[in-house]
Amino acid sequence: MNLSFHPLCLALPDMAAEAFKGLVTDVRRNGQLRDIVLYEGMILDGRHRYRACLECGIEPRTIEFSGADPVAFVISENVARRHLTESQRAMVAASLANLSQGNPGKPAHLPVCPMKQGQAADLLGVSERSVRKAQDVRKSGTPKLVTKVETGQITVSEGAKIASLGVKSQDRIVQIEDKRERKHELTRALNISQGRKHHEPRTDFIEVVDQPGWIVTFMARLESLIQCATNANIEIDTFARRLFDDANWNDPRFVERYERCLPWLLAVAELRNEVTPRSRSTA
Repeated sequence: MNLSFHPLCLALPDMAAEAFKGLVTDVRRNGQLRDIVLYEGMILDGRHRYRACLECGIEPRTIEFSGADPVAFVISENVARRHLTESQRAMVAASLANLSQGNPGKPAHLPVCPMKQGQAADLLGVSERSVRKAQDVRKSGTPKLVTKVETGQITVSEGAKIASLGVKSQDRIVQIEDKRERKHELTRALNISQGRKHHEPRTDFIEVVDQPGWIVTFMARLESLIQCATNANIEIDTFARRLFDDANWNDPRFVERYERCLPWLLAVAELRNEVTPRSRSTA
């Protein structure tokens, strides 16, 4: 028997590896105790039982769904039984809200009826804000990040922040198991990506005498930006690579800022050819 999974079934996260091993052991010892429910020729509920049966060499036992609301059925059968966290439920709600009938590239039977964010949020018992964050994770997150949030290892709030970063930064951060260390690294990456400052611009590092006001302000703010990178433990020789990895280059606002800043940064770099000869000639 070769069955595919209904998209409503796939809205639920995969069972943890250890839990699935336990299910396989149980099916091998006791056989299939619960029927696999089919809808529109696909598995609506019981995809893990189906996989366990195949792994044990048992012919899966199936029944057809006979209810009126397959969405409500899937939720009621899985959410409470699998003890999903609030973040996991938000991810499920985001999946349901993303399903819409007649969208290009999707089968005509999806879903039973279009569902808005608010409806999905109410059905899963979460806030719309959590659903929006979950959709950000699904839209911009890497597969590793999505899996971490779906399995409850990372909250949807933290996942949405990580999803705002570049791909390499996301995968680097989600690999950090320690929550405190991961939060610290995420904060550093966000500081770089969003251009946050840790300190107010300084002006005491430069003599005001004989310096035009705009130079004092410019150099103070430039040093403040350097301080921002220093506080994030970014070294000069790794600055360009970390900026590339941590920034979200899919964000058009960030790219626009970068393109505005680049000519000025190159202009400052040209000072290297002017300052040293002039300094020597006036020494």
